[in-house]
Amino acid sequence: MTTRKEQTIPFVNLHGHTTFSIFDGMGYPKDHMDFAYDNGSDALAFTDHGNMNALSYQVIHAKKMKAEGKKFKPIFGIEAYFIDDIDKWKKEYEESAEKKKKKDFGLSIEDEAESKRATRNILSRRAHLVLLAQNQKGLENLFELVSKSYERENFYRYPRIDYKMLEEHSEGIICSTACLSGPLSKDYWNNRELGAEAVKVAMRATCERFKGIFGDSFYGELQWNGIPEQHDVNGYIIDVCDELGI
Repeated sequence: MTTRKEQTIPFVNLHGHTTFSIFDGMGYPKDHMDFAYDNGSDALAFTDHGNMNALSYQVIHAKKMKAEGKKFKPIFGIEAYFIDDIDKWKKEYEESAEKKKKKDFGLSIEDEAESKRATRNILSRRAHLVLLAQNQKGLENLFELVSKSYERENFYRYPRIDYKMLEEHSEGIICSTACLSGPLSKDYWNNRELGAEAVKVAMRATCERFKGIFGDSFYGELQWNGIPEQHDVNGYIIDVCDELGI
């Protein structure tokens, strides 16, 4: 029997991927939940790319853990694929030669490097966005967003949502700005050659738009890894979010 470790610093992972994030995650939900619990954590979120396929596994294993006397909270979420305006995108698509190509519709396979490059091709442009259910209403809204993202008019290589959909289904949802493919990181990639102030101007506009939708449930997300640009992005996020009270 494994002895549970005590946490010296309270921590809950709110951005994580399971085997349902193809090419970007591994392990079934129960394995992640058991590992988190054994290492002193009392809760864990799954934010798989473009889907919430881990949810039923979370619910079932959380019930098993409860029956074993383990207090553990499953947090339901998604790392969604986001673009600003799907209606505007449709017009750009119709004007493009891309419409002559075969339309794809099916399982999305995450390619983080390609997501960063997607700023170059306006049709492929997208960002990652972490959404977490805060309560039952939030969970229902996540279901709505996921379902709509897979509708044919919204799906292009990936299931996508936009600002309009978020405005319609924001209640009960916590939003954070994800990784180096997130919306604030896109502002960095698109403007860094123009200088620091250009990056901040773009980030301020993005933050104000999201804050207008989610209010105090919108967060700038910081990550720690070995990528130099990540630390540049972190610095901008800290400055802009401090300035805007986020």
